[in-house]
Amino acid sequence: MAVPGFSGSGVFAGIRKDGREDLALITAEKPVPVAGVFTQNPLTAAPVQVAKKHILSGRARAIIANSGCANAATGQAGVEAAQSCCQKTAQALGCLEQEVLPCSTGVIGQLLDAEKIGQALPQAIESLSSQGLSRAAGAIMTTDAFPKTARREITIGGRPVVVAGLAKGAGMIRPDMATMLAFILTDAKVEAPTLEAALRKAVGWGFNRISVDGDTSTNDTCLIMAGGRAENPVFTEDDPEFDTFACAVIEVCQDLAAMMVADGEGSGHLIRIRATGAPDQEFARQICYAIGHSLLCKTAFAGCDPNWGRFVSTAALQSQRLGRPFYTDKIHLAIGNEILLEKGVWTGPKAEEKVARVMKQDRYELHLDLGLGEESFWILTSDLDHKYIEINADYRS
Repeated sequence: MAVPGFSGSGVFAGIRKDGREDLALITAEKPVPVAGVFTQNPLTAAPVQVAKKHILSGRARAIIANSGCANAATGQAGVEAAQSCCQKTAQALGCLEQEVLPCSTGVIGQLLDAEKIGQALPQAIESLSSQGLSRAAGAIMTTDAFPKTARREITIGGRPVVVAGLAKGAGMIRPDMATMLAFILTDAKVEAPTLEAALRKAVGWGFNRISVDGDTSTNDTCLIMAGGRAENPVFTEDDPEFDTFACAVIEVCQDLAAMMVADGEGSGHLIRIRATGAPDQEFARQICYAIGHSLLCKTAFAGCDPNWGRFVSTAALQSQRLGRPFYTDKIHLAIGNEILLEKGVWTGPKAEEKVARVMKQDRYELHLDLGLGEESFWILTSDLDHKYIEINADYRS
């Protein structure tokens, strides 16, 4: 995975216990426009606190990210450790400290050893290459089964433009923002306000539509950097070129988001939950997440069990909690192309047998029509089986 104007590397710094590469470095040739979106969890990790301050300048030269330690709930010492990593990276690259954005992922409550990061930096810098972004994607993994990368090529003003991304995330995934780190890189010539507008659209259509276990991380960070090598005419949010660019960013984020859910800790199925026929989009969103977060529904997905009563009763209860109407005789439920419920009435055992076969597929859709309006929403979720318990019960051991 290469993006003109950017280099990456992944090295072992000794933060992780298993000897895997745990330090990623991504650099631009010079300070470039940057934008970011961060966790909504009020227990904000130290690197997020530092990155949010540094990004205010709208320019960045590097991203320094580690796995194996979240550096969250570590107080002022954690902030100083994150700042130290930025200082050392800036000194090595010859840039300003605020042009370095720190990110961490791993166990909460553990203080990041900035000395280990500093000792590994020379190797990380020496290893930088245009093809090293894939190594960087591997170095930020925690419980991920595979590195996650995505790429699109578009044309803006007659110039070819690359939009690519790398991410980590498999557990502690839910909206606002999805545990995840995601770094989007482009060679487009575009300024920070336009980048932020595109990123916020992409997060809304990608990372904010996924759920694995309903928990929001302390460290969620999504950054986008624009190197400008494409030499396209500069555009703003009001120009037609913005839609082309934003669409590519959205598609990259959606690809990465789908990989996160597919790689959900212990998951075997990726399920798109679509609610239609709602009086407003927010109601449809709430119904989707009620089903996507429900342990009963997620274990039914794991067992390939078309237990439609769980899905419908979850939607009904959520409607009651919201003080919204729910009319059973208006409900339609389908999984794949097979209808399980029509006007609130079960379609029979043969339909259920067909749905059971659909649910054995790696990916499928659950579609619930509420019969109350024209608005809709969709999310991606995963099933939940014994492996999730095993992974998380042993996470710190």
